Amino acid sequence: MTMSQLLPFPCFLCLITVLAASSSSTSLPSSSPYVKVERGDPDTNVIISSPHGGSVKIEGGWMRQQGSLVDGKCDYDPQVDGPKVPGKCKVITVADHNTQELARIIRDTIQNRTGIQPHFVASDLHRSQLDPNRPRMEASQRFDVAEAAYDTFHGAIDNFSQEIEANVGAGIVYDIHGYVKYAADDWIMLGYNVRKGDLNSGVFDDHESSIKAMARRSNYTFTDILLDADISLGGIMETKGLKTCPSPSYPKPNMGILGGYYRGGHITREHGSLNGGNVDCVQIEHPPTMRGLDDIGFYGVVVGNAIVDWMDIHYNN
Repeated sequence: MTMSQLLPFPCFLCLITVLAASSSSTSLPSSSPYVKVERGDPDTNVIISSPHGGSVKIEGGWMRQQGSLVDGKCDYDPQVDGPKVPGKCKVITVADHNTQELARIIRDTIQNRTGIQPHFVASDLHRSQLDPNRPRMEASQRFDVAEAAYDTFHGAIDNFSQEIEANVGAGIVYDIHGYVKYAADDWIMLGYNVRKGDLNSGVFDDHESSIKAMARRSNYTFTDILLDADISLGGIMETKGLKTCPSPSYPKPNMGILGGYYRGGHITREHGSLNGGNVDCVQIEHPPTMRGLDDIGFYGVVVGNAIVDWMDIHYNN
């Protein structure tokens, strides 16, 4: 299915116009009308991304399916006719409810505090048809509309990261998510690409971290960057009343009721500083209690203010 088959040419232009007008910021030309790409101010060092908050489902479009287990590895190519093994190679197709709206409130809060508007990238496609937080084949499974959206989403973050390095020197992506599986823990999960087992053991370093660039510029230890009451993002969130892991009170995921923790996904590893560069990435997972329509206005502001306080210590000095 091609884009021309989905929308008549005039309607295609109208859809781009509607999406561009949805924000007061400058929206960039996009190869996919299913991705919001909004440029912030030239001197921003922040990118806000929202991969799982989209609700658009393309009628007749491919729905992501379980992958095949081939030679002990998962293959998500729908053209591969391999065995489907129960419990293996699953795909998650449930959207992160209200996270795009939450991401926008966080962005607006950062702008209100600093006077500088961050960049913004969000997928409007439902997760059943595209998951930007996975490698391309698993994310889109050859559905051409989803492939175009995937390339637009990641291309925009790459372009904004390059601009940040050129204009400011260093910056960070905040990848905004929501979770349900470990809802009983009811905490914000901060994902720096540090493994859950390493946090539980108390033995970890910045070697595989998505904030490696900042950590190696810093005069603080990596443990303090993650866990100190005054300088860690978790510690700052705690002072604002947000239960968070990792943090001074909950340095280890196994201290929770269910011990749930997500260290960050494809976006965190692809767009953070794990493999070089000066743009870091933190995945921020929000529990259901912070994502109701009556809740996101409050929590988005608190999270945004915590981010600004943390960045004043590690990025804005």
